Amino acid sequence: MEYLDEGSDEAPLVGMAYGPIVTGLLERHRDLIDYVEVPFEQLRHHPPTADIQDQVPIVLHCSSMSIAGFTEPSDATLDAIEGHVQRTLTPWIGEHLAYITAADLDDPSAAPTELTYTIAPQLSEETVERVATNLNRLRRRFTAPIILENSPQYFAVPGSTMTMPAFVTEVARHCDVDLLLDITHFLITTSNMNLDPVASIQQLPLERVVEVHLSGMSRQSGRWWDDHAAFAPDEAFDLLAQITPRARPRAVTLEYNWASTMPESVVVTHLRRTRELLSA
Repeated sequence: MEYLDEGSDEAPLVGMAYGPIVTGLLERHRDLIDYVEVPFEQLRHHPPTADIQDQVPIVLHCSSMSIAGFTEPSDATLDAIEGHVQRTLTPWIGEHLAYITAADLDDPSAAPTELTYTIAPQLSEETVERVATNLNRLRRRFTAPIILENSPQYFAVPGSTMTMPAFVTEVARHCDVDLLLDITHFLITTSNMNLDPVASIQQLPLERVVEVHLSGMSRQSGRWWDDHAAFAPDEAFDLLAQITPRARPRAVTLEYNWASTMPESVVVTHLRRTRELLSA
């Protein structure tokens, strides 16, 4: 996609994650939305979703590779992802640095358990090696590059030997892979793990960030959780401003896609705020 060509001197583009509010926003505020990020899983189960490409370019997101796990996705799933890569002409595939499926240890022949949500893996050298092995195998299957998104960490994962910032940094270095920096996931992690977000985010290889996600977060049962039905907090925009001297993402996506209705005026304000911050 020429509009997201690497090396462009233009300000990063701003998009929305596909959800119930996107159609209305495109009708009334098309000038504020450069692309829509669409999950592969949405396209797989409802192919007409791809028709939105008639109005706006698509960036493909994915939650099916289990790239930090032991259970491989099926060939049918990988073939379906590549089919949508070619259909959408996505410039990259954003995938979670997480595991999504798990095998039945008592019955290896049983179908894997689908966790339906991305789970932060053990943050260790062993997991870095597993990610490298999985990524090497998966890269051969696709005509678009894979970029990896940091997962939200809700608790200290047993056996971990690294913090999340150190883990993401080591994966990027060892695997020579670019990143999708979810700033809200990062805030959730640093809040739950008692880390300084400003100091921690500077530990990341920000020059490898291709895309940024912004979304909401909510506090439940004493912990912070990912919440795409809420607006990104001011702290998320502040962190985006903090990293812009070092990072030059090609795209920034607002993930406001879990609610059927959200105040359009606030969404528009956040789109404009993001654009102004990136062009400053």
